Amino acid sequence: TKFKEQKWIPFSPAVKDALSIPGIPMGHVAIARGGSDTGKTTLMIETAVSAQKMGILPVFIITEMKWDFAHAQTMGLELDAVPDEETGEVINYKGFFIYVDRSSLNTIEDVSAFIADTLNDQAKGKLPYDLLFLWDSVGSVPCKMTFEGKGGKQHNASTLADKIGMGINQRISGSRKSDSKYENTLVIVNQPWVELPDNPFGQPKIKAKGGEAIWLNSSLVFLFGNQKGAGTNKITATKDKRSVKFAIRTKVSVMKNHINGLGYDDGKIIVTPHGFIGGKEASEEKTSLEKYKKEYADYWKDIIGTDGDFDLKEEKED
Repeated sequence: TKFKEQKWIPFSPAVKDALSIPGIPMGHVAIARGGSDTGKTTLMIETAVSAQKMGILPVFIITEMKWDFAHAQTMGLELDAVPDEETGEVINYKGFFIYVDRSSLNTIEDVSAFIADTLNDQAKGKLPYDLLFLWDSVGSVPCKMTFEGKGGKQHNASTLADKIGMGINQRISGSRKSDSKYENTLVIVNQPWVELPDNPFGQPKIKAKGGEAIWLNSSLVFLFGNQKGAGTNKITATKDKRSVKFAIRTKVSVMKNHINGLGYDDGKIIVTPHGFIGGKEASEEKTSLEKYKKEYADYWKDIIGTDGDFDLKEEKED
């Protein structure tokens, strides 16, 4: 079988420096893994912004229900607000993307069927674009049996292995073949959890929510923060007696890379409301922070009352 030349949905320079990876590999399943508030969703939005610029259609599958269109727009996602004709209140958003959430997707089977239906629409010519599926997050919905109260978490893992591992992954990877008209990509947000041993002297096991099927079928896995504990530092902006959250500094690394074998070194990156900033050297990081403060001076002036004349304080959240 002949495959297309590997292409990437590019990361921002800060992420490239931190991970030594050019972006999300097209035609593969990739995972952003880590605890809450470590930068996973920011990476997902950044990838969607890059995809839009390339003419790739982002397909958001939001089952974690922590989505904020305003945040995505702040990061550069192209969209338009749809107001209520009578009240003027924003009731929806439209643009070059597809969005679905728990209002229609309550189980793993629902997610799998939606992805399959979307790929079928693409094959029929209804969606004439390369597709980027963004699922936030696996483990946030159970299988149908568990949803109906008829089974436990072991059924969730086997359903993921069947529907995503054996089904959807085959269609995603199959789009890399040279005779495929389109090339599709799946990015999954995943949280680890700790399973305590039965033996009090045993070691806890770090596992992925939803089971290991997604991990086994992925080509690239990023870790944000630590597997056990946050691995983040909170950065606050302080002016006079007012203090607000400015950003977080998080560890980032590549846990698995079956694309080019690069990027296993641990790095650090700063996550802001507008995306990632940073640099490998302290001087580069300082420069990027000052540049960011100037570029978004109006934004921070509305929040803290000054356009850049504030102090930054960092504290560990582990």
